Amino acid sequence: MNMIDALNVFYREDTISDFLVNCFKDSDEFLIQFLKAAKIQVGEHTAFQIDTRVGLGESIGTPDIVIRAITNSHMKFIIVENKMGAAEGHEQTNRYESIEARTRIANKYNVALENIDFHFIFLALDTTAKPINSQFTFLNYHLFLQGEWPVLQETLQLIYKDFQKKLNSFYEPLKTPNESLESDIEMDGVQRKICWQTILFEAFHSNKELLLDWGEAGGSGRSNFLFLISKSNWTSDKSFREAGLAQTFNVHIDTYINMLNNGSKRVKEIGIRFETFPYEPHGRIKILDDYERFMENKRIFSERLFEYAKKRGIPAKRKNTKLLAMTVQIEALTIRETVQNIKKQFIAVEHCVDKVIGEMKAENLII
Repeated sequence: MNMIDALNVFYREDTISDFLVNCFKDSDEFLIQFLKAAKIQVGEHTAFQIDTRVGLGESIGTPDIVIRAITNSHMKFIIVENKMGAAEGHEQTNRYESIEARTRIANKYNVALENIDFHFIFLALDTTAKPINSQFTFLNYHLFLQGEWPVLQETLQLIYKDFQKKLNSFYEPLKTPNESLESDIEMDGVQRKICWQTILFEAFHSNKELLLDWGEAGGSGRSNFLFLISKSNWTSDKSFREAGLAQTFNVHIDTYINMLNNGSKRVKEIGIRFETFPYEPHGRIKILDDYERFMENKRIFSERLFEYAKKRGIPAKRKNTKLLAMTVQIEALTIRETVQNIKKQFIAVEHCVDKVIGEMKAENLII
């Protein structure tokens, strides 16, 4: 039996971080190879010091791994955020890269800030993960299946071999996402999420006007994968905090897929939402000034969008929830048909959304 499976630790970030740190400490060659993958160069006589879970205070958080690479009087700090299935926390990479975080790290290690070079790595199991902060270099765990990764200690060698076997079995179904979703192959929620994201991204990424985003959400005992599509003209130029709630807006089309249901083979509907920019849960905006005006704009948007959709023969339904304006049914029997139908209905709805937003802007209802 694979010991990673026996201990059920594959998705445990703290445990995998500790395992990697032990590999880093066991073999400088292993660590240097990891840094090279992130395009971080170190000198020949570099000394390494490594810490896990370095607390930087409640406002910043706790980076998973902090590597200090010291060459003579020169010092590099490499901050590694490790993600094993979970998505990035709220503004997590922005907080770790901030000047406040850099200052706290310098003070914690009693080093002058001006003498430190900072580097940031976002290491994720998910091939589709995206760090919010662009200063983070994205590395995927698949890199540990490429080339030789020398570890010296005998026990670590055994664990590392089992870890590679587990990685290989994890990534194998992701090579053919359509076929894997259609088949009876056993996959967990993380694998299904990556498969869905891969095929949806492939369907839409060629249209450079579209803004694509994806993530996870829970609720009602479910774990959902969300794939969001928007456009620059579907969002206010200013946030509601600057311009007020009355005329600001944020429209997107979303797809929800239940990751807990291994037998789910299709998407039943896509939704069109009229939200705040930036998004805030409904409970936080209903106490703000001009809330009634915002909700009236949402009602106007919903009514007009539904009328245009009906004229185009789109299988749409009006929705009266707080932020959901309309849904469009998706009829399909296979994964490929589902994605093709989502794309077809999106193209049809896109023109309707453009038209309604254009009208409402011309009438100064939204800005």
